[in-house]
Amino acid sequence: MKYKDWLDVWFANYIEPSSKTKTCERYSEIIEKHLKVKLGEYELEELSPIVIQKYITELMQSGNLTTGKGLAANSVNRIITVIQNSLKLAYTLGELKEYTTDKIRLPKTKEKEVSCFSLAEQKKIEQAALSSKKRKFIGIVICLYSGCVSENCLRLLGQILISRKERLR
Repeated sequence: MKYKDWLDVWFANYIEPSSKTKTCERYSEIIEKHLKVKLGEYELEELSPIVIQKYITELMQSGNLTTGKGLAANSVNRIITVIQNSLKLAYTLGELKEYTTDKIRLPKTKEKEVSCFSLAEQKKIEQAALSSKKRKFIGIVICLYSGCVSENCLRLLGQILISRKERLR
């Protein structure tokens, strides 16, 4: 059986009936845009660890369908999850003689570099927040010294910086 045919059977009978809508949408997109295109013509038995590993390398280098650049490690890991889950069930049901997808190496996620405010910048932000008439800006001071960064904190910081610029004009 070709992998594309197995993916149709697997998705229709094992994923769609028992998964959340968002999961089905994500899996369907991965199947249609990535797996069927590159691996669909392979027979199930031909999907060896080296074939899949080469595909993973390709995804990391040029798998982004929009830009042609490499996909992020998290995106590649989602694709690998679909491959592993589909082939594991094929093995369990006897459609595949051996399950070898556990022998592939997952890409490592790269940690993003985080930039921090200097002490001088922190003091300026603190002074602006504390001198503001808006009491909610105290949350920014708490975020600065607790290490907590949230969307709300960043939104408040943006408001302070904007109002400060307007006062300086």
